[in-house]
Amino acid sequence: MRLKELLSSVGNPFVLRDLLPSFLVRFLGPICVLLLTATACSGAGTSLLSPSPTSTTTTVTAAPSPTTVAPPTTTTAPPAPTTTTAPQAPVAQFTGEQLADPITRPAFLVKIDNHQLARPQWGINQADVVFEELVEGNITRFAAIFHSRNVTDIGPVRSTRTGDFELLSNLNTPLFGNSGGNPTVMRLLNEVDMVLVGDSNVGRAAYRRNNDRKAPHNLLTGTGDIYAAADGRGGTPPQMFSYRDATEDLPVSAQPLDAVEIDYGGYQITYRWDEVFQGWARRQQDTDHVDYDGVQVAPENVIIQFVKYGQSVAYAGSPEVKVLGRGEAWVLTDGHIIEATWNRPTSADVTEFRDADGATIKLTPGRTWIALPRSGTASIAEVDQD
Repeated sequence: MRLKELLSSVGNPFVLRDLLPSFLVRFLGPICVLLLTATACSGAGTSLLSPSPTSTTTTVTAAPSPTTVAPPTTTTAPPAPTTTTAPQAPVAQFTGEQLADPITRPAFLVKIDNHQLARPQWGINQADVVFEELVEGNITRFAAIFHSRNVTDIGPVRSTRTGDFELLSNLNTPLFGNSGGNPTVMRLLNEVDMVLVGDSNVGRAAYRRNNDRKAPHNLLTGTGDIYAAADGRGGTPPQMFSYRDATEDLPVSAQPLDAVEIDYGGYQITYRWDEVFQGWARRQQDTDHVDYDGVQVAPENVIIQFVKYGQSVAYAGSPEVKVLGRGEAWVLTDGHIIEATWNRPTSADVTEFRDADGATIKLTPGRTWIALPRSGTASIAEVDQD
């Protein structure tokens, strides 16, 4: 054999085996294998098997074979699952109804007449929250909050009382609508954190008379007129209540209820659970309470907040509701009654309603009427099945 052929065979030990005597093969074969291994580890290329910084790699090599070497196999563990919490949808501050965007405009609280000549009222069913408080003669008057809906006709609008001040003080500079008031009341009203948009200061820009009624039971306004008159003043109100979602149950203390009766002295009020309206149908002086369009008043929630009344500094004959402090309450929601405690330590605080276990009571999303009677003037009523 020529020397050149011998040298070219060095790179292949299996060819070399056929060209050389067996004792030389046994001597040179391992040397050739070592030479090939050294060449493969010389770093002449970039390895495609380098493990990723975020991967777990396992390399498996086949058993030695006289003719082949198995390619390495890579197993990469799947990435750990990630949990993303969707942001909660905004809800209306006074109804708990879900919104596409938060409502940032101020609340509009307005005094609404409840005299027999003022009924039926305009817009009362579109109010988010309605307070009912005693006035002179043991009759009642409403303080209604409009916020989540635009309402063209609201009224009849009537004068304010000193008891209204604490209904305004925790709403973060709300708009306040009224038809004037006692000079002392109007002077003290200037000290309240609110934007006055009553008929005495904005006049025809936001108020008008309805010719179907006689004054003073015919003064109307609307949210569009009021917000225009406010000209951007006022603050965004806080959340007034907590609400249940569709999967939440009532607390164990909730008891089924047909109806309650409230005796204000001059007016007797009944709230009866109505499955059709899915609300508490209101009756006043044994007559269904309907709005100007003939629609039954039946809010989703009624809170009977038992309070004390004092004497107004503006007029001795005017009762002044006391809504600061602590007391008992009945919360009516979803056909049930929950005995509760209300608590409002300061003017800036939002009133809390808690059940017997101390848990915050969650309402049904929708409208809420808050009755403010004296203690001991409400009772459970039996509904006539006929």
